[in-house]
Amino acid sequence: MNLISRLGYVIKEGFLQVIRAGGLSVAVIVIIAATLLQLSLFLGVSRVLDHAFSSANQKFEMAVFLSASTTQADTARLQNFLSGDTRVESFQLITKEVALQDFRKDPSIDQMVKALGENPLTDSFTVVLKNGVAGEADSLAADLKKESHVEDVSYGKGEWETVSNLARVIRWAGLLMASLVFLTALFIVANTLTLALWARREDMLSMVRLGAPVWMRWGPYLCEGIIQGLMGSVIVMVVLEVVRRVAGEALQKYGGFDILATLPFQEWLSLYLNLLVMGGVIGMLGAFWALQKKWVKELL
Repeated sequence: MNLISRLGYVIKEGFLQVIRAGGLSVAVIVIIAATLLQLSLFLGVSRVLDHAFSSANQKFEMAVFLSASTTQADTARLQNFLSGDTRVESFQLITKEVALQDFRKDPSIDQMVKALGENPLTDSFTVVLKNGVAGEADSLAADLKKESHVEDVSYGKGEWETVSNLARVIRWAGLLMASLVFLTALFIVANTLTLALWARREDMLSMVRLGAPVWMRWGPYLCEGIIQGLMGSVIVMVVLEVVRRVAGEALQKYGGFDILATLPFQEWLSLYLNLLVMGGVIGMLGAFWALQKKWVKELL
């Protein structure tokens, strides 16, 4: 038999064994689906965090406050500096008059301004950094502060570092939990598939006596595990797609769930592909582990 014929035989027998196994196949598929559903939560959180940080990097802004003594020549010189800096995407001058108008929209602040009788604000620049250079915000802020007429530069450095560190901890904790879930599921799937092998031990022994090659004895069982894993993946994908299309929109108003609607479909597609791969891997490794049992190796 050539390679294609062997592959066709393995796939055909794999499907037939999934059907013959009946209840055991259903058990394996449910176990894999439950595992992948848990893993999808960890993967989903990771992708949401990555998307959020990517969006923040694309819109990373800093406020540059000028001193009260800044002249038009100083402002023009700073504009030339920002125009020539490769880290800056765009900038906008906010005059103290415009800033005061925005502040006075708050009644309490408006009363304070009236009590002062003057505009306490100064001119400022809103600076937007280019994509992927948010990590250079410190160096840009240091360069700006060298200008004598720059009073302060604000870009939420402490808050950004805190959120970044928290996201890193969440990712590592999620990876650890996902690994434990994966190994637990692999153990359960392997033992369930071992029961299926035990139920077919007479068929396996007959193949050995007839002189069937190793690939003909092992192949269908490995293929059976892969098929069961893929079926479990498809179930989880359907559930997640329902959540994305229905639950996400219905629960947006309750806060936090709008990320289901705003997360790009490319991210969801990548998640689905990862789930397919993981489902196939869990099924294949579970079947391989089952075939490594001592009594199975002695029989084959």
